[in-house]
Amino acid sequence: MRRAIPDRTRIWAALGSGAAIIAAALALGGCSASRPQPGHSRPSPSSSKPAPGRSAQASPAQVSTASGNSRIGTVSAQEGAAIAVSDSGGTKLDVTLKQVIDPADGASKYSQPPEGKHFVGVKLHLQNQAATTYQNNANNETTIVLTDGKTVDAGYDPLAGCGNFDNGQVKLKTGAGTTGCVTFPVPKGDKVAEVRYGNTVYPGVTAQWHLP
Repeated sequence: MRRAIPDRTRIWAALGSGAAIIAAALALGGCSASRPQPGHSRPSPSSSKPAPGRSAQASPAQVSTASGNSRIGTVSAQEGAAIAVSDSGGTKLDVTLKQVIDPADGASKYSQPPEGKHFVGVKLHLQNQAATTYQNNANNETTIVLTDGKTVDAGYDPLAGCGNFDNGQVKLKTGAGTTGCVTFPVPKGDKVAEVRYGNTVYPGVTAQWHLP
C-alpha cells in the first residue's frame, strides 16, 4: 500500500503561521518598559527636595523675627559696653557695665561677707531713654553667673568707694542717669563669668556681659 504524500501547500501554510506567532511575540516584548537612556531622567516619586530656586518652608520653631524693643531675649556684649534694656512695662534703659570689682571691700566693719565668701562689686551706669520716669531696684534686676554655671543674687551690703544707688533703689526722669554698685557674696575661689541686668517682672530684653 503506497503512503500518502503530505500536501506541500499545507506544510508551508503551517510554517507561515508559526513564523507569524514568533514575530508577534517579539513585537510585544519590544513594548515593555526600558531603563532611562543617558541624558534623560525621571523624577523619583518619593523625592521631597524643593525645585531649584525654591526653599523648603521652615517650621514656626525655626523662624525668628525681631521687632525692635518688643523682642524678648538677651543681648550680649563685653565689659564696658552699653546695652539697651527694654520690657513690656515701657522700660527703655541704656545700661553700661563699668567695672567688676573682685574682690571688693565692705564699707564698714558691719559690712562683711559671710564666712567662706568674698564680696564682688558690679558697677553699673543706668541711663533712662523712655518718655516716662524709670523706677526700680537695681539689686533685684542684677544677677551674676559664676564660672561653674551657678547664678548668684545680689545682697544689700554697701561697698567701700561705690554706693549701692539708694539702697538699691533707682529713680530716673527722662534722660537722667546714675552710677552705682551692686554687691554679691561669692564663694572664695569662684570667679564671675557673666553679669546680667533685666526686669524680673515684665518680659523684655535682658543685658548680658561676658567677662574675660
